[in-house]
Amino acid sequence: MAYKVNISKEAQIELSFAECFFRAKKLEQIFLQDFKKQLQFLKTTPESFQVKYRSVRIVQFEQFNYSIHYIIKNNEVLILRILNQRQNF
Repeated sequence: MAYKVNISKEAQIELSFAECFFRAKKLEQIFLQDFKKQLQFLKTTPESFQVKYRSVRIVQFEQFNYSIHYIIKNNEVLILRILNQRQNF
């Protein structure tokens, strides 16, 4: 069963910021491919990752130090944040 994936406004801003950063390093396409690969995985098997906190699950990018924080509601995956793992919050 395919899940519908939605991205919160905050996550969209974080994604745009990361794209801009990697565009300057000429790595934008590789970053976006990694992101799309994780999205495809979330569409098919979002329950593969355990709940970390408050119903939030986390999937790591394969090539970059970023992670997608998401929740599952019914047949929908809501991406809450896209975070750089080396950044202090």
